Amino acid sequence: MRTIVVPVDFSETSLNAVTYAVKMFTGVYGANMILYHVYEKPEHKATAEQSLQKLRKDLFDTGIVKIQLLCEEGHDFAGCLEKCVHKNKPDMVIMGITGKNKAVQTVIGSNTLAMIKKNLCPVLIIPPGAQFVKLKKIALASDFIHAPSPVTVRTIKDMLSSFFASLHIVNVNPDHHVSITEDEQKMKDEIDELFKGFEHEFYFISMYDLQETMNLFAKDNDIDMIITMPKDHSWFDALKGGSNTKKMVYQSTIPVLAVQ
Repeated sequence: MRTIVVPVDFSETSLNAVTYAVKMFTGVYGANMILYHVYEKPEHKATAEQSLQKLRKDLFDTGIVKIQLLCEEGHDFAGCLEKCVHKNKPDMVIMGITGKNKAVQTVIGSNTLAMIKKNLCPVLIIPPGAQFVKLKKIALASDFIHAPSPVTVRTIKDMLSSFFASLHIVNVNPDHHVSITEDEQKMKDEIDELFKGFEHEFYFISMYDLQETMNLFAKDNDIDMIITMPKDHSWFDALKGGSNTKKMVYQSTIPVLAVQ
């Protein structure tokens, strides 16, 4: 990883995401973090800049990462963030999430899923209250129909090498019985070749519910992060609504990295 953008609106949601991001990238060579804030009125500029500077100073006690500050005026947070991503070309955007309860929504938290849908770059979703732990095991949810794209493979390899983590490739399909199909075996061989040289394992689970199964798998196998490919399987469709999605995103303590 080289450049990471972390939007900040000074809500508990965004501050938790910032804290997670700093701890995550402390000690990672070449990491450059941009704390990004959007204020609405010109008279808010000085206060916003002072608040960002104070936050950067406070983060020195959390971890050591090169941090830049970016503060600009705007009325459309999602549009401003999109322009920021196009201009700075980050390797990842890290955002918290809210929205389960309208009363506790934040600008950033309620726009996280929208950011994923824009398909601009990988987005790491930090669930409410998630605390950083050293990344040792990363799970990849795969439909075994589409192979990971070159961008996805590059992102995953970067994660594995940066954090010295192992990869656990999971396919959830109710049709799994004794053995996998010939097509699934071909895809397994292709993915196996893509991650040659990296520690990885495959899991074929006969279940119906992807979200619930991934949450259970993460818990049972001490997984520290889940990677999804929203464009390649039904995960993003489910993400737009449904109790299982809410369970994964709002209740899980496992961050989810969406790589389109």
